[in-house]
Amino acid sequence: MGRRAVCAKAPLPYLNEIWAFMSDILRHLTGWASNSGIKILGILLALLVLSQMTKWITRWLERFIPEKDPLLAMEAKKRAQTLGNILRHALLIVLLLTAALMILGELGIQLGPLLATAGIGAVAIGFGAQSLVRDVINGFFILLENQYRIGDVIQIAGVSGLVESLTLRRTVLRDLDGKVHTIPNGEIRIVSNLSKEWSRAVLDLAVSYRENIDQVVEVLQKIGKELESEEPYRSSILEPLQVLGIERFGESEVILRLMIKTVPLKQWDIGRELRRRIKIRFDEKGIQIPYPHRILIWGEPSRLPGVEEKTQSFSNPS
Repeated sequence: MGRRAVCAKAPLPYLNEIWAFMSDILRHLTGWASNSGIKILGILLALLVLSQMTKWITRWLERFIPEKDPLLAMEAKKRAQTLGNILRHALLIVLLLTAALMILGELGIQLGPLLATAGIGAVAIGFGAQSLVRDVINGFFILLENQYRIGDVIQIAGVSGLVESLTLRRTVLRDLDGKVHTIPNGEIRIVSNLSKEWSRAVLDLAVSYRENIDQVVEVLQKIGKELESEEPYRSSILEPLQVLGIERFGESEVILRLMIKTVPLKQWDIGRELRRRIKIRFDEKGIQIPYPHRILIWGEPSRLPGVEEKTQSFSNPS
């Protein structure tokens, strides 16, 4: 019986020590939560609120857009969306870094040695991040010079598409097939903007050699005036249709060049409608849009003296 009593009482001191240890941890956690924990929670809540406020930047910039001129308003809206996107990303990075440093400070981590180590690491990483630096610098000048904005149709690095996103580091395009292309800004050498300020539809039209060119030009000008006077095309056309004249002579056709100035991104719609109307009117007027012809001329035997005799000798060797 004595041995059983000793064995039963032996775990009690260990349980008391475990309970004291857990109580000490709980007391420290409670003290930390009532002090640093509340501060960290406040930092996270402030970060959440400020990150949501950054979404209002674009709306705030759009308040300064002029409303009188629709074309200027469209350009200003693109500019506001682009700058708002850049500012939002920059502010989010600053807020995240600030919140991270404040939380580390509340956790009791010494920031001095950490920043020194980070500085040495940044120098080492900098040698291997030259492409990143080039991307950021090139992106800065793209924004500064207003080369293109979100919503523009551009051609860069051999890719054409609509600008869906633009940051200091990269440009995101979506092409006609729906494919998304992410291009580092450092890879951009030449920018072809198809929708900045205004656009132009250029058509090369083929007519038969037998047609009266002056009459064809008159018909084209009437089509242009009709198109300019009708909605929804009237609001998209900035200048009347120009028939420049004969561009070149083809094998079986005369090529006429036409141009019409439109608001950005409307050149394709206006060009398609113009082609449709030209086809219908030419069919009504009997103006021929030629298709390729081939004229074969069969040669006759030569009539030169002596040639006929040689030909016969080759055909009858006996």
